[in-house]
Amino acid sequence: MKKNSFDKAKQEGVDEGIEEGEESLLWAVTFGDMMTQILAFFILILALSVPNAEKFKEAMEQIQSHFKKTVEPTKLEVVQEQIEKIIVDENLTKDVHLTSDTRGIVLFASGDLFFKSGESELNTEIKYFLDSINETIKDVPYKLLVEGHTDDIPIKTERFPSNWELSSARASSVVKYFIEKGVAPVRLSAVGYAEYKPRFPKTPENRPQNRRVEIVILRERV
Repeated sequence: MKKNSFDKAKQEGVDEGIEEGEESLLWAVTFGDMMTQILAFFILILALSVPNAEKFKEAMEQIQSHFKKTVEPTKLEVVQEQIEKIIVDENLTKDVHLTSDTRGIVLFASGDLFFKSGESELNTEIKYFLDSINETIKDVPYKLLVEGHTDDIPIKTERFPSNWELSSARASSVVKYFIEKGVAPVRLSAVGYAEYKPRFPKTPENRPQNRRVEIVILRERV
């Protein structure tokens, strides 16, 4: 009786071992099939991704040409170099200054280069300079901010009751001129600060330098 029970238990253990072995083999077969399918998938992707040599060369040339035309000229460093050259070529190094800050490139002109005293109409001479600047900035993707600044001498006329109106009108005149020359209006903004943002200490000697227009080519893109 015990022997029969032992033999039966032994036989059941053998059967269970066979079943477990078969399950292990089935898992291995499934895993192998999956790996084969994955390998076949990547081989297919590789085959489809091999381009025609001539078409690949043509596409690369187009990409390089597009990159050269649209990316390189839009770098702020390139724009700054071009403006520096214009200032030198037009012999304006004593009157027009170029610098940079966290906002971007800043161009400012001292004295009455842009406007006559108490007026907001652009001087004829400065328009030639702005035309040259416009050729550099009109097609780049950066926003432009024009700031008007006055000295600390009060003004009170019918048109300009204070320096706030005068500085704002001067900035707006520059913005309007750029728009006339083809700069997209969405890129432009104008602001007047009156005498409250001097670049130099408020002294009689510094009034011509503080009475200025600043053109800021912002790092922000449209």
